[in-house]
Amino acid sequence: MSTEKITINVSEHLQQLAQELADYKNARIKCGIIGRSGTGKSSLINAIAGQEIAQVDEIESTKSISEAYEQNGLLIYDLPGASTERFPKETYLRTMKVDELDCVIFVTSDRFYEDDKFLITEINKIPVPIFLVRSKMDISISQAKKRGVEESETLTKIYNNIRESVIDCKYKGIYLTSSEYPTEYDLGRLLSDISKNLSDIKKEKFLSAVSVSSQEILNEKEKIAEWLVIRYSALAAANGLNPIPGLDISVDIGLLLKMTSDIAAIFGLTRENLKRLEDITGSAKMKLLTGKVGQFLVKFGSKEGIIILLKKYVAAETTKSIGKWLPFVGQALSATIGYLLTSNMGKEILNESKLLAEELFENLKNDANDAL
Repeated sequence: MSTEKITINVSEHLQQLAQELADYKNARIKCGIIGRSGTGKSSLINAIAGQEIAQVDEIESTKSISEAYEQNGLLIYDLPGASTERFPKETYLRTMKVDELDCVIFVTSDRFYEDDKFLITEINKIPVPIFLVRSKMDISISQAKKRGVEESETLTKIYNNIRESVIDCKYKGIYLTSSEYPTEYDLGRLLSDISKNLSDIKKEKFLSAVSVSSQEILNEKEKIAEWLVIRYSALAAANGLNPIPGLDISVDIGLLLKMTSDIAAIFGLTRENLKRLEDITGSAKMKLLTGKVGQFLVKFGSKEGIIILLKKYVAAETTKSIGKWLPFVGQALSATIGYLLTSNMGKEILNESKLLAEELFENLKNDANDAL
Protein backbone atom coordinates (compact mmCIF):
# COMPACT_ATOMS: atom_id res chain seq x y z
CA MET A 1 0.00 0.00 0.00
CA SER A 2 1.39 3.42 -0.95
CA THR A 3 2.24 6.11 1.60
CA GLU A 4 -0.47 8.31 0.05
CA LYS A 5 -3.10 5.57 0.52
CA ILE A 6 -2.05 4.99 4.13
CA THR A 7 -2.23 8.73 4.82
CA ILE A 8 -5.76 8.96 3.39
CA ASN A 9 -6.97 5.96 5.44
CA VAL A 10 -5.49 7.36 8.65
CA SER A 11 -6.96 10.78 7.95
CA GLU A 12 -10.45 9.31 7.47
CA HIS A 13 -10.13 7.30 10.69
CA LEU A 14 -9.04 10.35 12.67
CA GLN A 15 -11.94 12.37 11.27
CA GLN A 16 -14.37 9.62 12.28
CA LEU A 17 -13.04 9.61 15.85
CA ALA A 18 -13.17 13.41 15.99
CA GLN A 19 -16.82 13.25 14.84
CA GLU A 20 -17.57 10.69 17.56
CA LEU A 21 -16.17 13.13 20.12
CA ALA A 22 -18.44 15.88 18.76
CA ASP A 23 -21.46 13.54 18.88
CA TYR A 24 -20.60 12.60 22.46
CA LYS A 25 -20.34 16.22 23.55
CA ASN A 26 -23.61 17.15 21.84
CA ALA A 27 -25.58 14.17 23.21
CA ARG A 28 -28.44 14.96 25.59
CA ILE A 29 -30.46 12.55 27.75
CA LYS A 30 -33.84 13.62 29.08
CA CYS A 31 -34.98 11.90 32.25
CA GLY A 32 -38.27 12.72 33.98
CA ILE A 33 -38.73 12.07 37.70
CA ILE A 34 -42.39 11.88 38.70
CA GLY A 35 -43.72 11.75 42.24
CA ARG A 36 -45.66 13.53 44.94
CA SER A 37 -44.13 16.32 46.98
CA GLY A 38 -42.07 14.96 49.85
CA THR A 39 -41.13 11.66 48.22
CA GLY A 40 -37.48 12.68 47.92
CA LYS A 41 -37.27 13.55 44.22
CA SER A 42 -34.83 16.43 44.67
CA SER A 43 -32.57 14.33 46.88
CA LEU A 44 -32.67 11.54 44.31
CA ILE A 45 -31.71 13.98 41.55
CA ASN A 46 -28.69 15.08 43.60
CA ALA A 47 -27.72 11.47 44.32
CA ILE A 48 -27.91 10.62 40.61
CA ALA A 49 -25.86 13.67 39.61
CA GLY A 50 -23.39 13.32 42.46
CA GLN A 51 -23.71 16.97 43.42
CA GLU A 52 -26.23 19.51 44.67
CA ILE A 53 -28.08 20.59 41.53
CA ALA A 54 -31.64 20.50 42.92
CA GLN A 55 -32.94 22.39 45.92
CA VAL A 56 -34.25 19.99 48.55
CA ASP A 57 -37.56 21.17 50.03
CA GLU A 58 -41.23 20.28 50.20
CA ILE A 59 -42.33 22.60 47.40
CA GLU A 60 -42.76 21.60 43.78
CA SER A 61 -40.08 23.65 42.05
CA THR A 62 -40.19 22.49 38.43
CA LYS A 63 -43.51 22.92 36.67
CA SER A 64 -42.66 22.49 33.02
CA ILE A 65 -40.80 20.16 30.70
CA SER A 66 -38.97 23.25 29.41
CA GLU A 67 -37.02 23.46 32.69
CA ALA A 68 -34.44 20.94 33.80
CA TYR A 69 -31.53 20.33 36.11
CA GLU A 70 -28.50 19.70 33.91
CA GLN A 71 -25.39 17.68 34.65
CA ASN A 72 -22.92 17.16 31.78
CA GLY A 73 -25.62 16.59 29.17
CA LEU A 74 -28.01 14.74 31.48
CA LEU A 75 -31.25 16.73 31.73
CA ILE A 76 -33.36 15.76 34.75
CA TYR A 77 -36.92 17.07 34.96
CA ASP A 78 -38.50 17.20 38.42
CA LEU A 79 -42.16 16.64 37.53
CA PRO A 80 -45.03 16.95 40.01
CA GLY A 81 -47.53 14.19 40.68
CA ALA A 82 -50.73 14.06 38.65
CA SER A 83 -54.39 14.48 39.62
CA THR A 84 -53.89 17.85 41.26
CA GLU A 85 -55.91 20.92 40.33
CA ARG A 86 -53.04 22.22 38.24
CA PHE A 87 -52.08 18.88 36.69
CA PRO A 88 -55.08 16.63 36.02
CA LYS A 89 -54.10 13.12 35.03
CA GLU A 90 -56.09 13.20 31.77
CA THR A 91 -53.81 15.87 30.27
CA TYR A 92 -50.67 15.20 32.30
CA LEU A 93 -48.63 13.38 29.64
CA ARG A 94 -49.31 16.05 27.02
CA THR A 95 -48.67 18.93 29.44
CA MET A 96 -45.37 17.46 30.62
CA LYS A 97 -44.33 16.30 27.12
CA VAL A 98 -43.46 12.88 28.48
CA ASP A 99 -43.11 11.49 24.94
CA GLU A 100 -39.92 13.61 24.57
CA LEU A 101 -38.19 11.85 27.47
CA ASP A 102 -35.65 9.04 27.25
CA CYS A 103 -36.86 7.51 30.51
CA VAL A 104 -39.21 8.09 33.42
CA ILE A 105 -38.49 7.39 37.09
CA PHE A 106 -41.55 7.12 39.36
CA VAL A 107 -40.64 7.89 42.98
CA THR A 108 -42.54 7.07 46.14
CA SER A 109 -41.58 7.01 49.80
CA ASP A 110 -44.36 4.59 50.76
CA ARG A 111 -46.47 3.07 47.98
CA PHE A 112 -47.70 3.80 44.46
CA TYR A 113 -51.21 5.20 44.25
CA GLU A 114 -53.96 4.72 41.68
CA ASP A 115 -53.02 7.94 39.91
CA ASP A 116 -49.43 6.73 39.60
CA LYS A 117 -50.58 3.44 38.14
CA PHE A 118 -52.83 5.29 35.69
CA LEU A 119 -49.84 7.31 34.43
CA ILE A 120 -47.65 4.21 34.18
CA THR A 121 -50.31 2.51 32.06
CA GLU A 122 -50.63 5.58 29.82
CA ILE A 123 -46.86 5.92 29.39
CA ASN A 124 -46.73 2.26 28.33
CA LYS A 125 -48.59 3.37 25.18
CA ILE A 126 -45.85 5.81 24.07
CA PRO A 127 -43.55 3.91 24.97
CA VAL A 128 -40.92 5.36 27.29
CA PRO A 129 -39.05 3.02 29.69
CA ILE A 130 -40.30 3.28 33.27
CA PHE A 131 -38.32 2.66 36.45
CA LEU A 132 -39.99 2.46 39.88
CA VAL A 133 -38.10 3.82 42.90
CA ARG A 134 -38.89 3.51 46.59
CA SER A 135 -36.85 6.24 48.30
CA LYS A 136 -35.71 6.90 51.88
CA MET A 137 -34.89 3.26 52.56
CA ASP A 138 -32.40 4.14 55.30
CA ILE A 139 -35.23 5.69 57.33
CA SER A 140 -37.55 2.72 56.79
CA ILE A 141 -34.85 0.23 57.79
CA SER A 142 -33.87 2.26 60.86
CA GLN A 143 -37.50 2.43 62.03
CA ALA A 144 -37.98 -1.30 61.45
CA LYS A 145 -34.83 -2.16 63.42
CA LYS A 146 -36.27 -0.33 66.41
CA ARG A 147 -39.16 -2.81 66.23
CA GLY A 148 -36.74 -5.71 66.06
CA VAL A 149 -37.11 -6.34 62.31
CA GLU A 150 -33.93 -7.28 60.42
CA GLU A 151 -32.83 -5.25 57.38
CA SER A 152 -33.17 -8.16 54.94
CA GLU A 153 -36.75 -8.76 56.06
CA THR A 154 -37.62 -5.06 55.63
CA LEU A 155 -36.10 -4.95 52.13
CA THR A 156 -38.02 -8.05 51.03
CA LYS A 157 -41.30 -6.83 52.49
CA ILE A 158 -41.09 -3.38 50.89
CA TYR A 159 -40.04 -4.80 47.51
CA ASN A 160 -42.93 -7.27 47.50
CA ASN A 161 -45.42 -4.58 48.56
CA ILE A 162 -44.34 -2.34 45.67
CA ARG A 163 -44.50 -5.23 43.20
CA GLU A 164 -48.01 -6.16 44.33
CA SER A 165 -49.21 -2.55 44.11
CA VAL A 166 -48.21 -2.31 40.42
CA ILE A 167 -48.99 -5.88 39.43
CA ASP A 168 -50.94 -4.84 36.31
CA CYS A 169 -48.35 -2.27 35.13
CA LYS A 170 -45.35 -2.64 32.82
CA TYR A 171 -42.02 -1.31 34.05
CA LYS A 172 -38.30 -2.08 33.81
CA GLY A 173 -37.65 -2.69 37.47
CA ILE A 174 -38.21 -1.82 41.13
CA TYR A 175 -35.36 -0.11 42.98
CA LEU A 176 -34.99 0.57 46.70
CA THR A 177 -32.76 3.59 47.28
CA SER A 178 -31.39 6.02 49.85
CA SER A 179 -30.11 9.38 48.67
CA GLU A 180 -28.18 9.76 51.92
CA TYR A 181 -26.23 6.58 51.13
CA PRO A 182 -25.91 6.44 47.33
CA THR A 183 -23.50 3.47 47.31
CA GLU A 184 -25.99 1.30 49.22
CA TYR A 185 -29.14 -0.48 48.06
CA ASP A 186 -30.22 -0.17 44.39
CA LEU A 187 -29.17 3.24 43.07
CA GLY A 188 -26.24 1.78 41.13
CA ARG A 189 -28.46 -0.92 39.62
CA LEU A 190 -31.06 1.70 38.66
CA LEU A 191 -28.50 3.81 36.79
CA SER A 192 -26.99 0.77 35.07
CA ASP A 193 -30.43 -0.40 33.93
CA ILE A 194 -31.35 3.04 32.59
CA SER A 195 -28.12 3.12 30.58
CA LYS A 196 -28.94 -0.24 28.99
CA ASN A 197 -32.11 1.26 27.52
CA LEU A 198 -30.25 4.07 25.73
CA SER A 199 -28.51 4.21 22.36
CA ASP A 200 -24.71 3.78 22.40
CA ILE A 201 -23.73 7.47 22.40
CA LYS A 202 -26.47 8.39 24.90
CA LYS A 203 -25.42 5.47 27.10
CA GLU A 204 -21.87 6.83 27.18
CA LYS A 205 -23.05 10.34 27.99
CA PHE A 206 -25.45 9.12 30.69
CA LEU A 207 -22.88 6.95 32.47
CA SER A 208 -20.31 9.75 32.27
CA ALA A 209 -22.75 12.16 33.95
CA VAL A 210 -24.08 10.06 36.84
CA SER A 211 -22.43 9.50 40.21
CA VAL A 212 -20.16 6.58 41.05
CA SER A 213 -22.74 4.55 43.00
CA SER A 214 -21.48 1.04 42.20
CA GLN A 215 -18.35 -0.78 41.10
CA GLU A 216 -20.07 -1.62 37.80
CA ILE A 217 -20.62 2.05 37.03
CA LEU A 218 -17.02 2.87 37.97
CA ASN A 219 -15.82 0.20 35.53
CA GLU A 220 -18.07 1.58 32.78
CA LYS A 221 -16.75 5.08 33.42
CA GLU A 222 -13.21 3.81 32.91
CA LYS A 223 -14.17 2.38 29.49
CA ILE A 224 -15.81 5.67 28.49
CA ALA A 225 -12.75 7.64 29.60
CA GLU A 226 -10.51 5.33 27.55
CA TRP A 227 -12.56 6.01 24.43
CA LEU A 228 -12.56 9.71 25.25
CA VAL A 229 -8.76 9.73 25.31
CA ILE A 230 -8.67 8.04 21.89
CA ARG A 231 -11.12 10.55 20.45
CA TYR A 232 -9.32 13.56 21.91
CA SER A 233 -6.05 12.17 20.54
CA ALA A 234 -7.65 11.93 17.11
CA LEU A 235 -8.87 15.50 17.40
CA ALA A 236 -5.37 16.64 18.35
CA ALA A 237 -4.01 14.92 15.26
CA ALA A 238 -6.70 16.41 13.02
CA ASN A 239 -6.24 19.93 14.43
CA GLY A 240 -2.53 20.07 13.75
CA LEU A 241 0.13 21.23 16.18
CA ASN A 242 0.70 24.46 18.09
CA PRO A 243 4.33 25.19 19.08
CA ILE A 244 4.95 25.84 22.79
CA PRO A 245 7.56 28.54 23.47
CA GLY A 246 10.56 27.21 25.35
CA LEU A 247 9.85 23.58 24.53
CA ASP A 248 11.00 21.40 21.66
CA ILE A 249 7.42 20.22 21.30
CA SER A 250 4.08 21.17 19.75
CA VAL A 251 0.59 20.27 20.96
CA ASP A 252 -2.81 21.85 21.60
CA ILE A 253 -2.75 22.78 25.30
CA GLY A 254 -6.35 24.01 25.24
CA LEU A 255 -7.46 20.61 24.00
CA LEU A 256 -5.47 18.86 26.76
CA LEU A 257 -7.17 21.04 29.38
CA LYS A 258 -10.60 20.15 27.96
CA MET A 259 -9.71 16.47 28.02
CA THR A 260 -8.63 16.74 31.66
CA SER A 261 -11.87 18.49 32.57
CA ASP A 262 -13.99 15.86 30.81
CA ILE A 263 -12.17 12.90 32.38
CA ALA A 264 -12.31 14.46 35.85
CA ALA A 265 -16.04 15.08 35.44
CA ILE A 266 -16.64 11.46 34.34
CA PHE A 267 -15.14 10.21 37.62
CA GLY A 268 -16.87 12.88 39.73
CA LEU A 269 -13.62 14.68 40.52
CA THR A 270 -15.11 18.16 40.65
CA ARG A 271 -15.01 20.64 43.49
CA GLU A 272 -18.83 20.72 43.59
CA ASN A 273 -19.07 16.96 44.01
CA LEU A 274 -16.35 16.86 46.64
CA LYS A 275 -18.02 19.64 48.64
CA ARG A 276 -21.24 17.59 48.66
CA LEU A 277 -19.40 14.44 49.77
CA GLU A 278 -17.72 16.37 52.59
CA ASP A 279 -21.11 17.67 53.73
CA ILE A 280 -22.64 14.18 53.60
CA THR A 281 -19.89 12.30 55.42
CA GLY A 282 -18.14 14.94 57.50
CA SER A 283 -15.24 12.50 57.82
CA ALA A 284 -11.56 13.42 58.11
CA LYS A 285 -10.75 10.81 55.43
CA MET A 286 -13.05 12.55 52.95
CA LYS A 287 -11.37 15.89 53.63
CA LEU A 288 -8.01 14.24 53.00
CA LEU A 289 -9.26 12.82 49.71
CA THR A 290 -10.64 16.21 48.76
CA GLY A 291 -7.14 17.63 49.19
CA LYS A 292 -5.68 14.90 46.95
CA VAL A 293 -8.22 15.67 44.24
CA GLY A 294 -7.36 19.35 44.53
CA GLN A 295 -3.71 18.49 43.88
CA PHE A 296 -4.78 16.39 40.89
CA LEU A 297 -6.73 19.31 39.42
CA VAL A 298 -3.72 21.61 39.82
CA LYS A 299 -1.42 19.04 38.23
CA PHE A 300 -3.57 18.28 35.19
CA GLY A 301 -6.09 21.09 35.07
CA SER A 302 -3.86 24.13 34.61
CA LYS A 303 -1.70 25.34 31.73
CA GLU A 304 1.36 25.43 33.98
CA GLY A 305 0.79 21.86 35.12
CA ILE A 306 0.31 20.64 31.55
CA ILE A 307 3.58 22.24 30.41
CA ILE A 308 5.47 20.56 33.27
CA LEU A 309 4.10 17.18 32.15
CA LEU A 310 4.93 17.88 28.52
CA LYS A 311 8.55 18.51 29.51
CA LYS A 312 8.60 14.99 30.88
CA TYR A 313 7.50 13.59 27.54
CA VAL A 314 10.14 15.64 25.73
CA ALA A 315 12.79 14.23 28.07
CA ALA A 316 11.54 10.75 27.23
CA GLU A 317 12.09 11.57 23.55
CA THR A 318 8.53 10.54 22.74
CA THR A 319 8.43 12.43 19.48
CA LYS A 320 11.89 11.46 18.23
CA SER A 321 11.07 7.75 18.00
CA ILE A 322 7.87 8.07 15.96
CA GLY A 323 9.51 8.14 12.55
CA LYS A 324 11.14 4.76 13.17
CA TRP A 325 7.87 2.84 12.99
CA LEU A 326 5.49 4.85 10.82
CA PRO A 327 6.08 5.45 7.09
CA PHE A 328 4.59 8.94 7.22
CA VAL A 329 6.19 12.23 6.32
CA GLY A 330 5.33 15.88 6.68
CA GLN A 331 1.78 16.55 7.87
CA ALA A 332 1.05 12.87 8.53
CA LEU A 333 4.02 12.63 10.90
CA SER A 334 2.96 15.82 12.68
CA ALA A 335 -0.53 14.40 13.15
CA THR A 336 0.97 11.25 14.64
CA ILE A 337 3.03 13.28 17.11
CA GLY A 338 -0.09 15.15 18.23
CA TYR A 339 -1.97 11.87 18.61
CA LEU A 340 0.71 10.20 20.72
CA LEU A 341 1.34 13.17 22.99
CA THR A 342 -2.36 13.55 23.73
CA SER A 343 -2.83 9.80 24.12
CA ASN A 344 0.07 9.41 26.56
CA MET A 345 -1.06 12.29 28.71
CA GLY A 346 -4.68 11.14 28.55
CA LYS A 347 -3.75 7.68 29.83
CA GLU A 348 -1.88 9.21 32.77
CA ILE A 349 -4.83 11.47 33.61
CA LEU A 350 -7.22 8.53 33.33
CA ASN A 351 -5.16 6.27 35.61
CA GLU A 352 -4.86 8.88 38.36
CA SER A 353 -8.56 9.77 38.03
CA LYS A 354 -9.63 6.17 38.42
CA LEU A 355 -7.46 5.64 41.50
CA LEU A 356 -8.94 8.73 43.15
CA ALA A 357 -12.49 7.71 42.20
CA GLU A 358 -11.91 4.24 43.68
CA GLU A 359 -10.71 5.80 46.93
CA LEU A 360 -13.76 8.04 47.09
CA PHE A 361 -16.10 5.14 46.35
CA GLU A 362 -14.55 2.88 49.00
CA ASN A 363 -14.62 5.71 51.54
CA LEU A 364 -18.31 6.32 50.88
CA LYS A 365 -19.08 2.61 51.30
CA ASN A 366 -17.11 2.43 54.55
CA ASP A 367 -18.84 5.52 55.91
CA ALA A 368 -22.22 4.04 54.97
CA ASN A 369 -21.38 0.73 56.69
CA ASP A 370 -20.33 2.58 59.83
CA ALA A 371 -23.51 4.69 59.84
CA LEU A 372 -25.92 1.89 59.01
